[in-house]
Amino acid sequence: MADLKLEIVTPTGKVLDTEASTITAPGANGQFGVLPDHRPALVMLGGGAITFETKSGPGKVFIRGGVAEVRMDGVLVLADEAIKPEAVDRGEAEAVLKATDKAFAAHDYLDDERVRRLESDRAYAESILKVAGH
Repeated sequence: MADLKLEIVTPTGKVLDTEASTITAPGANGQFGVLPDHRPALVMLGGGAITFETKSGPGKVFIRGGVAEVRMDGVLVLADEAIKPEAVDRGEAEAVLKATDKAFAAHDYLDDERVRRLESDRAYAESILKVAGH
């Protein structure tokens, strides 16, 4: 099977550049998968883990919102924030989860964009805490 090029970039630089046979990412409306020769698309991303399969085994990068450009030969992810599992800070993830819960509990006016951002932040934090043994 042909491989896909997976690039994950944040405003501070490139986080990942690899070849993968499959890629799964958290879209704003749910998980989606990409295989070689996938139809091109632009997808709004939510929060959570991008998982992928390489020749040396599975991989994962946690993201917090952004957009993915899906091409027939790969995926370019422009993420608001991205972190590899070995750099995970459990305390930061707990703080993000606490802040989202507090924002939802405040009963302030939340427009669609703010709700989407809070849900993305919550999914990001929960996916990190799941891996970090929460």
